[in-house]
Amino acid sequence: MTPHELIDTIFLSDKRERFLLLLLEGPTDIKKSKEHLNVTSSSILPQIKKLREKGLVFKDDEGIYDLTTTGRLIVENLSPLACMLDVFDSKEYYWDTRDMEAIPRHLVENIGQLGEVEVIEPDLDHMYDLQLQLHSNMLKSNYIKCLISFFHPDYVEFFNSLSSAGKNLELIFTGSVMERILAESPSDIQKLIEQENVDIRLFRENDYIPSLIIGDDFTYFCFFNKSHMYDHRDIISFTEGSIEWGTQLFVYYRDLSVPVSSEMLSEIINGSE
Repeated sequence: MTPHELIDTIFLSDKRERFLLLLLEGPTDIKKSKEHLNVTSSSILPQIKKLREKGLVFKDDEGIYDLTTTGRLIVENLSPLACMLDVFDSKEYYWDTRDMEAIPRHLVENIGQLGEVEVIEPDLDHMYDLQLQLHSNMLKSNYIKCLISFFHPDYVEFFNSLSSAGKNLELIFTGSVMERILAESPSDIQKLIEQENVDIRLFRENDYIPSLIIGDDFTYFCFFNKSHMYDHRDIISFTEGSIEWGTQLFVYYRDLSVPVSSEMLSEIINGSE
């Protein structure tokens, strides 16, 4: 089988690709396969037949399907590519315009870990409101990590309300965002930092890092475009991989940030007066 035939066999059929990835988790029968993939016998059996003909899958005497040795080696190596395609599928217009320079190289190379993502287009009638999908998912979360690189006038007030509701918050602000907050709502940020369930840090090295919000079961990204402008095009993902990937990115910047204490904040405020 030529490389071209291999790619066609796996990626030109969503059912074949999903079935191969299912077998990567272990042998299965047709009943479990149909339930897991949510397909009918008439739709999946022809695809399995093609995979068997190509030597990627075999069926034993008890009707159990498994990957051949060749199939397993191929699928194990193509699995990261399949995940990468889920991230970029029909979303090239978004990724091609994003500034990824501030993302550590090892995370860029592993961006397929995000899995399936949804691009959220700006609502022109509510351009400057907190995005509804983000707002609702944050309210449902108990622990929230935020990396904030662009200013929104409602952020600090919203964080205070989340804190009052008992949510645990880890917040990292870039230098420019902190300056805007101190200029416009110093009392609100002072109130926020005094909460025991809130940890605030300051990142001064680069104002154009992505914004990132991680909740209990979602990850929300706001990447600047290549002109270093925020165009209100965001992505959200609900996969475990996206939470893990986002957490690695958050920890990377947290390690480069400094804690902001109440005393430090008072000094900054008094020094700016």
